[in-house]
Amino acid sequence: MQKKVHRNWLQIAGYALAILAAAYIAYSVWYYLSTAEKVEEFEVCYVDKCIKTFHAHADITIDLCGKKMSLPLEHGPLEGPHTHKERNLMHFHERLPYEPTTGKLLEDRPLRLETFMKEFKIPFNETCIANYCNGNACPDGKEGVVRMMVNQDQTFAYQKYVWKDGDEIIITFS
Repeated sequence: MQKKVHRNWLQIAGYALAILAAAYIAYSVWYYLSTAEKVEEFEVCYVDKCIKTFHAHADITIDLCGKKMSLPLEHGPLEGPHTHKERNLMHFHERLPYEPTTGKLLEDRPLRLETFMKEFKIPFNETCIANYCNGNACPDGKEGVVRMMVNQDQTFAYQKYVWKDGDEIIITFS
């Protein structure tokens, strides 16, 4: 009888210890998520200039005559626009000169879509994407046209578009 009581007590202590460990882990995760800094960009000003840091991501879909183009993973310099392990997700995390009184970047070239496309060796402008130019035929015989949408709105900025964190960019030739 005494061994059974002893075993029950050890079992209860084991369960209690497991519950305490699970509670501690849950609290730790909650605490980390609630106190983690969520700032993706910030400004730093020196005597002679200000810079703004970025950590931006944008989805890009390139559809050529109904076929989606897949960009290479882990491609591009870390100090410029690049990809990581997520398919067709542009990344940028770097510092750029910034004018705090106007809120404008003094150098937006690294965030222009043309910079990203050049890194991936994809010709792109208002009339061509990859090897397709306005007036060329798709395999189905229909003439295609380059179009660009950003966040579900058509844009005519094409290669000059300065992408922002959270953008959903769709470039089509059809």
